[in-house]
Amino acid sequence: MQIRMYPERKGKALGNLFGLFFEDLNHAADGGLYAELLQNRDFEFDSVDRPEYTPLTGWAPVGHPKITLRTEDAPFPRNPHYVRVQGRVHMGISNLGYGEGIPAQKGRTCRLTLWARSEKSIALCAGLCGARAVIELGKDWEKHEVLLTPEYTDCAARLLLTAQSDGSFEIAFASLMPLDTWKGRKNGLRADLVEALAEMKPRFLRFPGGCLTHDGQLDPDARDGIYNWKRTLGPVENRPGRRNNWGYHQTMGIGFYEYFLLCEDLNCEPLPVVNGGLDPHHLRFAQGELLEEYIRDAVDLIEFAKGSTDTYWGGIRAEMGHPESFRLRYLAVGNEEIHQEFHENMTRFAQALRKADPEIELIGSAGPVCDGKPYEMGWEYARRQKLEYVDEHYYQAPEWFLANVDHYASYPADGPKVFLGEYASWGNRMENALAEAAYMTELQKAPAVALACYAPMFCNVHYVNWQPDMIWFDGHRVCRTVNYHVQSMFMRHQGDTDIPVETDDNRTVCEQEYRPSGRIYVLADDTDMLFDGIRLETADGTREWSKCELHGEEEMILGSLEGDFTLTLHCRRNGGKKGILIRFGWQDEDNYDQWTLGGWQNSDSGIEQRIRGRSSCLTQNNFSMQDGKEYEMTLQVKGNVITAFINGEQVHYMAVRPLVTRQLYLAGSVEEENGDVILKAVNIHAEDVSTEIEIPCESYTAETLQGAPESRNTLESPDAVVPKVTTGQGGNRVAYTFPGHSVTVLRFRGTSR
Repeated sequence: MQIRMYPERKGKALGNLFGLFFEDLNHAADGGLYAELLQNRDFEFDSVDRPEYTPLTGWAPVGHPKITLRTEDAPFPRNPHYVRVQGRVHMGISNLGYGEGIPAQKGRTCRLTLWARSEKSIALCAGLCGARAVIELGKDWEKHEVLLTPEYTDCAARLLLTAQSDGSFEIAFASLMPLDTWKGRKNGLRADLVEALAEMKPRFLRFPGGCLTHDGQLDPDARDGIYNWKRTLGPVENRPGRRNNWGYHQTMGIGFYEYFLLCEDLNCEPLPVVNGGLDPHHLRFAQGELLEEYIRDAVDLIEFAKGSTDTYWGGIRAEMGHPESFRLRYLAVGNEEIHQEFHENMTRFAQALRKADPEIELIGSAGPVCDGKPYEMGWEYARRQKLEYVDEHYYQAPEWFLANVDHYASYPADGPKVFLGEYASWGNRMENALAEAAYMTELQKAPAVALACYAPMFCNVHYVNWQPDMIWFDGHRVCRTVNYHVQSMFMRHQGDTDIPVETDDNRTVCEQEYRPSGRIYVLADDTDMLFDGIRLETADGTREWSKCELHGEEEMILGSLEGDFTLTLHCRRNGGKKGILIRFGWQDEDNYDQWTLGGWQNSDSGIEQRIRGRSSCLTQNNFSMQDGKEYEMTLQVKGNVITAFINGEQVHYMAVRPLVTRQLYLAGSVEEENGDVILKAVNIHAEDVSTEIEIPCESYTAETLQGAPESRNTLESPDAVVPKVTTGQGGNRVAYTFPGHSVTVLRFRGTSR
C-alpha cells in the first residue's frame, strides 16, 4: 500500500481534542484517587447512602468496649456524629479501610490525624503493622497528628486505636494519609493513579461526573440532595458527605478546589459540570427562586475559579491556598438531559453565565444516545441558543464503532461543536481498544468534533458499579488497560493540526449486512400485559393471535423469520413498573435485536442491537407506558431500515449500517513546536499490512500496541499488552509494515515541509 501525507495542507485545528473524564463511581474517589486510607473517617455513613450502612460501617471493636454514637457538643456541625469508646485497658476501635483493608507497606510513612478528647485525659495508642504512637488526649476537642511507619507490609491491614488505661475516649474524625501523596499534599491524591493520568498528557479534564451531578433531591442540603460544588470547599473535617447516586457515601475529600488543582498539575483545561436545576432520574424540576439559586451557584463558580482575591468566592479560593486564578474556559450545564424543562432552564443559565463571563464556552446536552428525537431536539436547541458545544454520550458494542467510524463526517463545521463527553465499547480487551482507536482516527478528522473523552476513568476492583473502565486498581496496584494505552497514544501524539492522508489501495470489506434472522417473540418487562391482538406479516405470509396475557417476565414466541417483517400489537398494561420487550432476529441470548418499550424507569423507547453479548442502543425516544391505556405498537423492518410506530405516530426511524471494515484506519497531524509529522494507523485485522509512506524525513519513531483480540491487562498481569517503541532512519520514503491487531503512531522528524 502506498501512503502519502500532506503536511503542507493544514486542515482542522485539533485544539484540546482528547482529554479525560472523572466521576466518583466504582469508588473512583473515596477508596481510589483520594489518598484517604480510612473508610467512614467521620462516622457519617448512613442508611440513606446505602441500606446496610450505619455510622459505624468500616469500624470494628478491639476487645469488648461499649461503643456509643453521639452528636451533642460536636466539633464539626456539618458532620456531627462522633463515637464514645468506653472499656478496659487495651480496648478500643479499629478501622477496616476500603476493599480488603488498609494497604500498609513497610517503610511507607502515613500521617494519622485525630480529632479526639477524653474526660480523664486518657492516653490513646495508635497502631499499624508494628508502628505505634501514643497520643495524650485532653478534656477538650483537639487535633492530633502523628506519623506511623509500618514495620511490615500487609495489604489488608487495620488501624488500631486503643486505650492505655481503663476509661473512655471520643473520636470525631480520624484520617490516615500516606506522606507520599501526589506532590506531597496533606489532603492529597494517590500518587500512582495521578501518575497514570499525567503520563497521558490530557488536554482537558471533565469533572465531577455525569449522572453523579444530576441525581438527588433538589435541596442540595439534603443528605441525598443534588451535588453542590460549594459544599466541597473548606476544611475536610466539616465538608458534609452525601449519598452518591452509585450507592455509597461520598466524603467530598476531593472537591472542586482539588479538581482545579489537579487540572493545573496536569496542565489541562478544567471542564466542570454543574446541575441545570433538575433531577431527570426522578423528574424533579427547579422553579422560581430555587432555580435562581442553581443559576447563582453556576455564576459563582466562575468567580471561584477566575475572580480576584477581593471577590467573595475568589477570596475563598485564596484562603484555601490558591490566590492566583485557575483556568476556566469550558463550563457544562447538565448531563444527558433530554427534557423540555432543561432547555427552558438552560436559556436562563446561558444568559447569566455569558453576562458573568463573555468568554466562557458553554456545553449543552443531547442525551445518552446518539440518535433519536430527544437527541435531535438537543442539537436543535443548541443551534438556536448558539451554544459552543453539545455533549454526547454512548456506550456501544465494538462492532458499532467499526460500522460507524464516519458517524460525524456529515456534521457541519459551523455551529455548535461535538463534545463526546462519554464513550467506550463494551469491554477491556484488545478488540475493544482496536475498535476505539479506529473510531478516534475519524474523530480527529471530523470538522465538527472538538472534544472527546473515554469513560469511565477509574474502577476499584472491590467496588464495581460499571464496566468497562480505563484504569483498574486495588489498594496497592494499578492496571492500565489496553484502552488506556490507546487513549494515551492519541493524547501524547495528538498534534496541533490535522493533515490529509491518502492511499492508493485502502481496501474495504463488508463483514456483515444487516438482515434479521431468527426467532421473534414478545416479553413482559416486569408488567402485567393484556394483548387484544397480534399480527405478524412476513414474506411467508401472515399470522394472527387473539387475546393473551403475559405477567412478570413471561414471554410469547411468535415464530422465526428471515428478513423483512411487520409486527403489530394491540395491548394494555394492567400493572407493573415498565413495559414490554420485542426481540427479533434472535439467535441466542448474546445475539438479537430488540425494541424496548417503557425502559429505563419506564421513561423511554429504544431500538437496541446485541452482538456477542454487547449491546448498542441505535436510537431512542421518550415514552412511558401507562396503566389502563390502549396501545397499538407497530415494528417494521425493510432491508436495513427499522421503523417503529406507537398509536400511529412514528417514534423511530433508522438505517442500520453494515459492518464494513478498512484495511487500515489512518489519521495524520503536525506538531508546530518541533515540526514533527504524525501518522496514526490502526490495523484491526490479523494480517500485516506492508506500506511505503511518502514523507521525506531524517528519522522516525514508532510506538506500537499489539495483541490478540482477546488479550487484556489485569492487576496480576498489568503489562501483558503495552506499547513498544522502535526507531528508524528516514529518507524520501519510509517502508513500514503495520502488524496485525495493532495501533501504531509513527512520528517523523526532520521533515522538509
